[in-house]
Amino acid sequence: MKDKPEKKAAGSISIHTVVPPIIGVLSVLHIVIIVTIMMINRSSSQLSTIMQNSAEYMNEATSLLAGSSLMSETSGNFILMPLAESGEVNVMPLAAYAGELAVPRRGDQVMARFRQYDVSDEAKDLLSTAADSANKLMDAQLHAIALVSAVYPLPDIDSLKGIPIPALTEEQQAMTDEQKLSAAKMYVLGSVYSLNKQSVSQNVNKCVETIRAASAVKSADTGRRINTLRAILWFTTVTIMLILIGTFIVLYTQLIYPLADFVRLISANQSLDEKKGLREVRLLAIAYNSLVKRRDALDSILRSAAETDVLTNLPNRYRFEQYMLESGDSGYSVAVLLFDINYLKQTNDTHGHLAGDTLIRTAAEVISSCFGADCFRFGGDEFAAVVKNCEPEKIQQMIRKFEEAEKQHNVSISLGCAYTEEIGGTTVKELLDEAWTKRTKECTSIKKRPTMRIAPPPEAPNLTKQPKSGIV
Repeated sequence: MKDKPEKKAAGSISIHTVVPPIIGVLSVLHIVIIVTIMMINRSSSQLSTIMQNSAEYMNEATSLLAGSSLMSETSGNFILMPLAESGEVNVMPLAAYAGELAVPRRGDQVMARFRQYDVSDEAKDLLSTAADSANKLMDAQLHAIALVSAVYPLPDIDSLKGIPIPALTEEQQAMTDEQKLSAAKMYVLGSVYSLNKQSVSQNVNKCVETIRAASAVKSADTGRRINTLRAILWFTTVTIMLILIGTFIVLYTQLIYPLADFVRLISANQSLDEKKGLREVRLLAIAYNSLVKRRDALDSILRSAAETDVLTNLPNRYRFEQYMLESGDSGYSVAVLLFDINYLKQTNDTHGHLAGDTLIRTAAEVISSCFGADCFRFGGDEFAAVVKNCEPEKIQQMIRKFEEAEKQHNVSISLGCAYTEEIGGTTVKELLDEAWTKRTKECTSIKKRPTMRIAPPPEAPNLTKQPKSGIV
């Protein structure tokens, strides 16, 4: 009687009883794994979409700033220099200005598209303010162009017909030519114009930062969702580890680990590995790397375009002004030299502007080879060089080398120089003004000013006009 219950107890759990529940549990766990993977993929796709949309929105916002800056620069070039060296109307900046007017990235155009984007009201308000300021800049530019064109009528060419030049008021029509030109300059050089330019830049930058911050919040939420799904997947995988160890390894190596690594690399502003993970993860890495490359390329292009003279590859006037602001310390001597190419106009008139460009490049090579790396081109035929930690004798040696290079390359360059033994007692700006006002063949200095005589440049062959006496 006792043996029967023992047999019944030993055989109460059979394989037919255990297998169906196990299969059911494994089926549920597999469904959980499948659902989790699908949610992770969807979240990854959402994260990629968030980043792509944010990049599109930020590019749209910065296009307003780029367009406004280009219109300000091109219109300013015409207003400040309405006539070319030949005496004709300087239509090149106006043609560029008209071309920019045709590009749909002005204030109202950008704002019309931006209102349709999924961005915060704060970002839209900031860009709207920037668009209003950009429109005010364009109105000021058009009024200034109208005043200048009243003095120097524009030629009837197709490239300028797209500029909507406003009519002058009776008061403006009664102005003298000099008053009209002065009023035009005030339009683009006045404080209101500067404030509007600053408003465009500041509000666009704030708009971009707002979009970036909102994108970061959405990305963080998505990342937390991915991490939560990852935890679920980990728990499920551990539960069935003995049966589905291979599946766990695949999921971890192909999905979980790459995403965790991407979070670390993105936080460190590093490139993502495009050979890791599932296809969606790789697409995310490719999209992110492409965005970083475009951003770095754009930064490099803008920085190079803003600070480098295209013809000579020397730093331009803007970079020199930055250099002057940065040179406010003390403890070293400085020499500032100003250069002016002689016979450039005669070369342009006689042999053409290609020859003139060659002359400018040759002069730039001569100057930079003799006076080191800190050489700048102001524009036209004007250059500057700054030599630090130097003695008057060293400057004299450089000048003699410069004179020999002039003869060797058959160029004529006027030179003005100012020197100080201690930069702390003056500034590069004062040295520049000193060299400007003393632009003879003498080298003077501020503070214990030794005199260094510079020989006159060699005369250019086959030219009858005398070199210019100073730097303009």
